[in-house]
Amino acid sequence: MMETLISVERAQEILASHPFKWATEEIGLEHAPGRILARDILARCDDPPFDNSSIDGWAVQLSDLPESRIEIGTIFAGDQPITKPLNPTEIYRIMTGAPIPLGADALVMVEDGIHGLPRQDYIRRKGENISLGEVALSTGDLVTSSSCALAATIGHKSLPVRSKLRIAIIPTGDELTELGKPLEPGRIYDSNSIALSALIRKAGAEPIIIKPVLDNEESLHKTLDYCAEEVDLILTSGGVSMGEKDFIRSSLIERNAAIFWKVLMRPGGPPIFGHWNGTPIFGLPGNPVSSQTVFHLLIVPWISHPDIFHRRVIVKMEEGLRGASDRLCLRRIQITSSETGLVGRPLTHQGSGNVRSMVLNDALTLIPPNTNIEPGEHVDALWLIS
Repeated sequence: MMETLISVERAQEILASHPFKWATEEIGLEHAPGRILARDILARCDDPPFDNSSIDGWAVQLSDLPESRIEIGTIFAGDQPITKPLNPTEIYRIMTGAPIPLGADALVMVEDGIHGLPRQDYIRRKGENISLGEVALSTGDLVTSSSCALAATIGHKSLPVRSKLRIAIIPTGDELTELGKPLEPGRIYDSNSIALSALIRKAGAEPIIIKPVLDNEESLHKTLDYCAEEVDLILTSGGVSMGEKDFIRSSLIERNAAIFWKVLMRPGGPPIFGHWNGTPIFGLPGNPVSSQTVFHLLIVPWISHPDIFHRRVIVKMEEGLRGASDRLCLRRIQITSSETGLVGRPLTHQGSGNVRSMVLNDALTLIPPNTNIEPGEHVDALWLIS
């Protein structure tokens, strides 16, 4: 049975209960950032793989008296470990990254001179960062440049990642005009396809943009039938509210294929989720801001990793913000840093058709239902990463 007027949390829960059948591919580390790990990554060696020096200086024995030290050689990074034990009073000149000679248990910094105070914590111990066989990266992790560096450090040259989802974008509406064509009276350009395509690519998926579909059930069903055979997910924009030509909503409900419709959020209240011929379909609102907002709140955690798109922060508001009586309110604000923390203020009006507001502002508030924010009060927000 279709659920309606549900919370954002409930919508996220439902989507999470409909996971994709992710294929796995192995890709080189240089191409892996931004992808999602498909399985755990185990260390193929210790890090460090041997005891080594963190400084330039001398390798010594703590038991030796400083004035008795005799330098017998120099060890460089890349040299084979010295396995002949040090005799009392013998020391080695040692460079950063060089292996610790057998018998040495402390290092003296070159800046302190040969008779300086030895310290054991200048030695990087074998496996102190990670040990052979230990889980270094976990299934579902977002691959970053740092995690690629870690993978290389522990012996991997590639990583198993989720294959890219193929996602169809179907804009709907008689009013839409393709980019590059003259704009006739009463028409608007299709901007949602461009925004959604960019967001999908950022999510690590492959967007497939379909030409705008007129408000005609036969044409819409034909397009949906085709896409259901070709892609992993269908995203539509428009046609989900209460209008006479909102055929996405009516078609899914008439087929008993809708799982939920309407989410308690503003903007973006009327999205619909279901299946079309076995393929998941998510109907986004037609208003551009609503479409992008729903994508951030619901689609991102379902198909990707939120860390790619935003950080959750607490912001002190310079101006008051009006919330919504019964739903989560996502006002667009700009965040700046101050000596006392993050400060937010809205730079534009909050109309859901105001695409420019998503350019001039860089965050979405998370104002709880039945709440207004007074000047100087703090509010949670999603700080969007461009």
